[in-house]
Amino acid sequence: HGETTFAASEDAGKLRDALGIMPPSGLADAFLEPVEEALISLTSQYARTHGPFTAQEVATKLGLGVAPILSALSVLEERERIVGGEFLPGRHGQEWCDVNVLRQLKRRSLAALRKEVEPVEPDALARFLPDWHGITRPRKGLDGLLDVIEQLQGAPLPASTLEKEILPARITGYRSADLDELCVQGEVIWRGFDSTSGNDGRIGLFLTDHYATLAPFVEPVDDAVADELRTLLATSGALFFHQITDAIRQFPNDLLHLLWRMVWSGELTNDTLTPLRSLRTAAATKNRSDRRAQRGFRSRRQNKLPGSEGRWTLLPKLALPIASDSAAPKAVAAHLPSVTERQMAIANQLIERHGVLTKEMLSREEVVGGFSGLYPILKAMEEAGKVRRGYFVAGLGAAQFAAPGAEDQLRRFRDIEESEPAAKPLVLAATDPAVPWGNALSWPESTEQGRQQRVADAKVIVWQGQLIGYLNRTREHLTTFLPVDEVHQADVIQNLVNVLARLANPGRSMLLSKIDGKAAGRSKFKPFLLEVGFQVTSKGLLHTGRVVNP
Repeated sequence: HGETTFAASEDAGKLRDALGIMPPSGLADAFLEPVEEALISLTSQYARTHGPFTAQEVATKLGLGVAPILSALSVLEERERIVGGEFLPGRHGQEWCDVNVLRQLKRRSLAALRKEVEPVEPDALARFLPDWHGITRPRKGLDGLLDVIEQLQGAPLPASTLEKEILPARITGYRSADLDELCVQGEVIWRGFDSTSGNDGRIGLFLTDHYATLAPFVEPVDDAVADELRTLLATSGALFFHQITDAIRQFPNDLLHLLWRMVWSGELTNDTLTPLRSLRTAAATKNRSDRRAQRGFRSRRQNKLPGSEGRWTLLPKLALPIASDSAAPKAVAAHLPSVTERQMAIANQLIERHGVLTKEMLSREEVVGGFSGLYPILKAMEEAGKVRRGYFVAGLGAAQFAAPGAEDQLRRFRDIEESEPAAKPLVLAATDPAVPWGNALSWPESTEQGRQQRVADAKVIVWQGQLIGYLNRTREHLTTFLPVDEVHQADVIQNLVNVLARLANPGRSMLLSKIDGKAAGRSKFKPFLLEVGFQVTSKGLLHTGRVVNP
């Protein structure tokens, strides 16, 4: 195109056959052999040595019209040596890029993005998680409850703690009736994971449409009566317990015990959470019935067993087909997603729940294959730009993945803002997914090392991202975690005792029998606790709930 330029000697044949340029004399005969598809070869060479380009740029470089270049690009695209699309910001129209160049650009771009993120200290993660879970900004109403369930779905949580602490921490004015309403309307499903005691166990909440992709696989109960119960529910749909006992001639207590075995194995569910509450509060349920009777209400169901309330049904994945000769309609089994669909859905859910996902966080999740099984999916999501990979939290596994924007939000909690020291401490259930200790982070060192566990009814007290107290499940033993710096110990102690006073109420007093493994009456915290309303008793320090310094 009228300009003098340099070219490699070995390209002389291609330049001659593609562009009509006569090579100078003196070149080796090997460089002058006829070249097939010379223009395609020159176009491919341009692609290999440039970033994303347009057909016009190649045509200008070679001094040709756009039409022959487009023809060559089409051939290269068919051979999967280049790809077409829109790559560079601010440009319009079709662009092209060599596949190896594009792969290299992606690798270098991802590497540059990872370098942008400096890891934060673990206390920043402890400040980030309550904010990510919306605990610092509670939601309201049924829509807010659905949002919370969407984030928590699939997490195995103690049933007793879920409604008393985990959901109320996220929903202003939480009511059990709201969750029951969502279950009755078919918006939400609850599923048992395992029984942790005679009247409690771990359950998971699921949005109905997400159940098939997120719920773990089931190991059915091996029992002849269980087979009969499965067939009955598959044929008849949801049934009350008295309907089940009428159809299956077994002792009600034995049948109820079998029913709950199937619940904890993940086979059965109920249209409300009433039977779960009833198991935990059988005595309280009886008292409420007595009060209703005094108000003129008497249950028409006699000898109702605690834990049998509501309608029972098979979970979607266990809908059994009925024999072809049966007159009953066939149960429709839920669509079973592929392994890849399940892994993708689970990975997305974990990222949504934790914001920043590390290997350590999966220790409390029911994920087949663990972190190593999900790693290829997470890596593919990173390459597709759906998540970020980097070293976000210092001291945790090297492979960490974050939701878009979560890494920036995490960095905002790197330092305590000037207004944050006035923030009130948080009291969270030890099993709450927003609590990192015993999961992503190890429990801090204390005088009672190894006594802290993520169990139902245990509580953690957090201030400015620091764990300052742990109450065991009976609320009688307190473990404290004071900073080494004595200047800040006074603030920590004052916030800690204020929280303990708040936890006591007229309906449920608090008795501290031990603090840091020693008798509470001989603890250095005794004077501070007496100031906020605790009293000395023979069994420890007691707070009756009376307001002190309102």
